[in-house]
Amino acid sequence: MSTKVEIRLAKAEPITWPSLEYRKEITIIQKANVPSVVSQRPTYPSSKSKAIDWDKLESQVKKEEKDEKLDGDAGLNKLFRDIYQNADEDMRRAMTKSFYESNGTVLSTDWKDVGSKKIEGSPPDGMEMKKW
Repeated sequence: MSTKVEIRLAKAEPITWPSLEYRKEITIIQKANVPSVVSQRPTYPSSKSKAIDWDKLESQVKKEEKDEKLDGDAGLNKLFRDIYQNADEDMRRAMTKSFYESNGTVLSTDWKDVGSKKIEGSPPDGMEMKKW
């Protein structure tokens, strides 16, 4: 025919089919011998003499990022980011509400205290609060 349809389906079990057509006689299904390689990751051939374990390298980088000591604004931002990421839903809600209502001058993590009242901003010493 001039038109062609190609359909690819995955087998439910790794067996060999003798044909794609249905036959009334019962045939014995042969199971294929597939080695179980669940725990090993695939390795690819390389011309390099030394193989690099990328999983180990990734875990090292993550550990270094976690143990990294930052100072100044970067350290403070990392502290707030870690607190927010590891917080539950009530703590996140309290942080967002207190920061928004105080125009960025108050950050509270206690939803019981923040949820029931409006948070007033408190400017640093020597500065005054302006409403926009």
